[in-house]
Amino acid sequence: MKRCARILLALLLATTPRAAAAVQGAENPHGPLPGGLTCQDCHTSTAWSPLRDSLAFTHGAVSGFDLTGAHVETACVGCHLDLRFDAPRIQPLECQACHQDPHQGRLADACASCHTTTRTFFQVDGELAHARTSLPLTGAHLQVPCETCHVDDRVLFTGLDPECISCHLDAWQASPVVDHEASGFSTDCTRCHSDLGWADSPLFDHEEASGGWPLVEIHATVRCSGCHQIPGMEPLFPAQSPDDCVACHQDDYDREHGTGFPTTCTDCHGQTTWDDAEFDHGAEGGFPLLGRHAALPCTACHQVPGYALLFPTPASSDDCVACHQADYDREHGGDGYPTTCALCHGVDDWDADFRHDSQFFPIFSGSHAGRWSDCTECHVVPNDFTTFSCTDCHEHNPTDTDADHREVQGYVYESAGCYSCHPTGN
Repeated sequence: MKRCARILLALLLATTPRAAAAVQGAENPHGPLPGGLTCQDCHTSTAWSPLRDSLAFTHGAVSGFDLTGAHVETACVGCHLDLRFDAPRIQPLECQACHQDPHQGRLADACASCHTTTRTFFQVDGELAHARTSLPLTGAHLQVPCETCHVDDRVLFTGLDPECISCHLDAWQASPVVDHEASGFSTDCTRCHSDLGWADSPLFDHEEASGGWPLVEIHATVRCSGCHQIPGMEPLFPAQSPDDCVACHQDDYDREHGTGFPTTCTDCHGQTTWDDAEFDHGAEGGFPLLGRHAALPCTACHQVPGYALLFPTPASSDDCVACHQADYDREHGGDGYPTTCALCHGVDDWDADFRHDSQFFPIFSGSHAGRWSDCTECHVVPNDFTTFSCTDCHEHNPTDTDADHREVQGYVYESAGCYSCHPTGN
């Protein structure tokens, strides 16, 4: 009876981990445990397996190796072969201890410089990885899959020649825009192109490549085929210098100017548009374009092409009637007005800036208001309104007129004398 009891007690003790080890006297199957770690931190008193829902220890605290990312889901036996926790003895960044290096040692940087535990091995930040090579990925290269350049070498990543031509020789030779080889272009693509695309050529110096022809303003937006044979880049026009505009723009010159104008286009035009002409009309012909004249199209005064005048040539910039004879005849014909239009009219409109009362002599106010009906009553010399007569209206009466001026020194009966003493008509 006592023997059966001892056997039963042994069986009960064998169901608990701590008691089983004591009864069997066997070595811990996990090897020496780190200090402070006990069986109960992982196991329960019910059975060896499964383990506790929540382990009562922190892997990094007892081993120095924090479990993050994919390592959290890895079974213990994945790293601790035979469940021996005294091995392997590795440091956190000694990845190759568990992971075979597929790059065969060709990459000097540590695995963590490209890989993390939170992504798969193929989820690599290629831009960051390439930044440490002789060819950082920028522009269009950021869109290129690894295997495009690392053909059959997606794992080893053998170093490649960073020069553009090593990958883009076919593009250099077969360009539909320019025959690089025939035109003597360098194989150093970076001298003209950026890595945003072949069409982006911000570094191309046309002046240097052409031997002195800078592309300025609107010319910088013209496609190569606008001036060159493609491919080959032979010039389509026989221009001799950058100022030989008419060599390229003969048709434009003929359409706009016909004959008579010089072919030194830059004397008038800039390189933004045809309409940005900096032509000094006054300097060329002595007739400055002022006021309304500046807004008129050339065809208002000139025959186009040729630019022959539609009116008699003005004697000066004040010879308005040379062009405006019809206007003069319609407004002033038969009135004896002078043809010195600028005395009354400005250059902005036909409205006369003429105020007889305030500028010359009051005839619409004062004693002369309503005492006249026509200009010729005072201005008796045709076409000369600077001459006037007081004596035609104010008769010379020696008894009255001379007597009234007996005390006036220098008195003389003439119009200029009258005006000098009576400028307001009183």
